[in-house]
Amino acid sequence: MNSREVKDLILSMGADLCGIASVDRFANAPEGFRPTDIYPECKSVIVFAKKLPESIFYTNSAIPYSFVDDMALHEVLRLSFDITVKLEQSQITALPVPSEPYDYWDTETMTGKGLLSLKQAGYLAGLGVIGRNKLLCHPVLGNLIKLGAILSNTEFEADPIINGHLCSDNCRLCMNNCPSGAITETGVIQKRCRSYSEGSTKKGTPITICHLCRKICPNRAGWKKSQST
Repeated sequence: MNSREVKDLILSMGADLCGIASVDRFANAPEGFRPTDIYPECKSVIVFAKKLPESIFYTNSAIPYSFVDDMALHEVLRLSFDITVKLEQSQITALPVPSEPYDYWDTETMTGKGLLSLKQAGYLAGLGVIGRNKLLCHPVLGNLIKLGAILSNTEFEADPIINGHLCSDNCRLCMNNCPSGAITETGVIQKRCRSYSEGSTKKGTPITICHLCRKICPNRAGWKKSQST
C-alpha cells in the first residue's frame, strides 16, 4: 500500500483530511515528544482530521460547542483505532497517538502536553498553517478541525508543507480580544486560558465557556474562503 492508497483509505473511513509527514521533519521537536521517542522504529506520521460544523458559533450558549468538540474527539479516537486495525490487516505497523490523556502535566502552570503535538504534526503533514492564535488552520476547512495521528514504520511519501504566513501583519484580533490575555506572540499561557475557558453548567457538567480565539479568526472557515469573500 502506497501513500495515496493509505490516504484514500483513511478518507473513505470518515476522515475529512489526511496528510503524511516524514519522521525527519520532527528533528526540532522537544526531546521526549518526537515520534521516535514514542515508537523508535517510526518512519512516517499519518495525520488526519474531522471537521467541526461552523454553526457552533451561531449561538451564545456554550453547550453546542462543548458537545461538538467532545463528539469530534470521540470520532477521532474511534477513527484512530479503526485505522490502526485496517493498516495492520494490510501488514503495515501502525501505532495510534491520541491527543489525550496528557503524558506531561505541570500543576503550577496548568501546562499539559500529549505524547506528540498533533497541531505541529498536522503542519508538518501539510494540513495547514499555524496562526497567531496558535491553532492549525487548513486552507479550506479553517481551524474547525480535530486532529488524530498514526505512527508507522513504513516510509510513505510525505506531503508538501504549506509555506507562508496565515495571518496578516496587522491582524491581532485573537490577541487583542482574548478575555484572559493568554495569547502572546510566542505562545499561549495555558494557565490563563484554562482558568478562564474551562467551566461547568449549574449541575456541574464540564463545558468549554470560551472559544473566542477560534471564533473571531477571519480564517476560521479557511483562508481561501475568507480571501474570496
